[in-house]
Amino acid sequence: MLDRSETDGMFTTGLSATGNLPATHFISSGQVPDVFAQAIRSPSILHTKAQAAFLKEGVTYPFTLTQVTAALSGCSISDGTRTVVIDGVSTVVPEGPHAFIARLGLQMIKGTL
Repeated sequence: MLDRSETDGMFTTGLSATGNLPATHFISSGQVPDVFAQAIRSPSILHTKAQAAFLKEGVTYPFTLTQVTAALSGCSISDGTRTVVIDGVSTVVPEGPHAFIARLGLQMIKGTL
């Protein structure tokens, strides 16, 4: 509902611990536009943007800010980097999508790519 032309095809790749169905997580197999990346990092921004998008379509927005906050709290979101501690110093290092997925103990489900 936020912007169908921008979101169609996002979050369609399924993940699971075994690499088999059922999917327990979904990822975007392409780049997430900045406007959506900002929204999924902030419950209040996501709630406000989604509420406005639903209203624009004439549809009642069914979620409270508390529900949106709870939903996002269960998400693992990566910006392509990871902070690691090397010799007692925090350092930001690049982390590709496959490494991120593996670190979460997940695998892509065959046939959902």
